[in-house]
Amino acid sequence: MRCSFNADIKCDYINNNLAESFNNWIKDYKDLPVDELADTYRELLMKLVYKRRRIGEKLRGKIIPAVIQQIFNRTRGLGHLKVGKSGNGSCEVRDTSKNSLRHVVKVDKHECTCLEWQHTGKPCEHALVFLMGRRKPKWVDYVHNYFSLDKFRAAYAGEIE
Repeated sequence: MRCSFNADIKCDYINNNLAESFNNWIKDYKDLPVDELADTYRELLMKLVYKRRRIGEKLRGKIIPAVIQQIFNRTRGLGHLKVGKSGNGSCEVRDTSKNSLRHVVKVDKHECTCLEWQHTGKPCEHALVFLMGRRKPKWVDYVHNYFSLDKFRAAYAGEIE
């Protein structure tokens, strides 16, 4: 149901793993009195932000390496998709495994009719199969600024005292 969501919000998580991770992270502290619990959460967050700030200082490039790795991983096994080019920046991609389902990709606008690219900020498999036909595509050009190292560093620039 991507069509009902705001494409400005870049999120591809559609499960509750975040809440489960948080609950697992704090499970040993849940029985503390409220004031100690709040202070313990503050300490945990302080350490986490510091750790991620240090990671951000060491990373190089324009996009978070994990996102580039995700893209590389998704470029495998796309043989079921067939590209019908209509121009340098647009095409129709037919999925031979799903009753010839078709999607229109517009690379210059970072759009696909499956809406995944617009919602996640990362090229969908339809866009990837088209882009792989180009000579050495710079994946960084097709990923939303949300995944830039500058945004990552800005997210962890503040300090928790």
